[in-house]
Amino acid sequence: MGWVLFQGTKRGHSPLLISFTMAAIASAGLGFWFLRSLSPTPMALSEPMPLPDPVQLERPLPRPILDGRDPLLATVPNQAPQPPAAASTHAKAILPTVPPPALQPVPPSQGPAPQVRVAIARDQSQLTVGTAVATAVTNDQQQVMTQLTPSQGVVVTARDGFLLWNGQPLAPSLWIRPSNQLAFVGDKWYRGVVRLIAQGNTVTAVNQVDLEQYLVSVVGSEVYPDWPMETLKAQAIAARSYALAQMFQPASRFFDLGNDERWQVYRGIETEWNTTQAAVQATRGIVLTKSGRVMVSMYAATDDIVRDVFGGRGMSQTGAYELGKRGYNHLQILGTYYPGAGLSQLQTQ
Repeated sequence: MGWVLFQGTKRGHSPLLISFTMAAIASAGLGFWFLRSLSPTPMALSEPMPLPDPVQLERPLPRPILDGRDPLLATVPNQAPQPPAAASTHAKAILPTVPPPALQPVPPSQGPAPQVRVAIARDQSQLTVGTAVATAVTNDQQQVMTQLTPSQGVVVTARDGFLLWNGQPLAPSLWIRPSNQLAFVGDKWYRGVVRLIAQGNTVTAVNQVDLEQYLVSVVGSEVYPDWPMETLKAQAIAARSYALAQMFQPASRFFDLGNDERWQVYRGIETEWNTTQAAVQATRGIVLTKSGRVMVSMYAATDDIVRDVFGGRGMSQTGAYELGKRGYNHLQILGTYYPGAGLSQLQTQ
């Protein structure tokens, strides 16, 4: 399956279809998208070993739902957190005096989203993992190595490049693919699939998840869910563009990007809200592009950080909040902070 970008137009220009043929990919520097498979890389493994009974945690794992409902159906609380002081005082938001130029709109994508690989725990001495349903744990060859019992945590460690499951060595790499797409790692629940990797005597956990599902959490992690919807849409497009750019140039052979401020914050289902889901759905598959490439769309909390860290090139989240309060739409917000950019639609073909 290949991917194409249907690029939005600037005034006076006709629509441009950027087809990622191998020749075009080489010139654009994006060949990695086709060359890297999202399937695991085979590794030499040990023979399966019998395991002791799973360790029962002192208290059950946190429920992967909020107040008895799927978090994607949850509403913003009546007393949602207030925006930071900088957002309400303009202390850190330098705003335009006239309406900013709006980017030309493109429709949301209807096709399936790519999978992004997010490092949710790195170089840990041990990790607790679990699922809400009975789940087989497999190696890179998809051989079943052990089972997870619902709502019971298992401590995973590593020694000399092998994962130890409750102290028993299993394999260098293990996959957790729960049927309900909810897995517990560390202290949070995540959607999608989890891969555990032994690196020396430490454990790294990678969450492989649908890009659009990932963004529902990222938007809720990066900004407040009760901010103006147009601000949330702008944040969704900026976060999607940044993630896709990282997928073209991954941080590691095991993962595309991390889950903290070094990349963009991702906290699993605990930061999913109906508002962030709506913002992601309304902009599904839409990314910022420039000169035919996906833009590495930097952003930070304030204008000061954008200026000092990114040389003034990027979106101020408090500024985007203020523009949203003034009634500007997400196209105007993005046009303010990413001059010269266009919008493109990611689709399968």
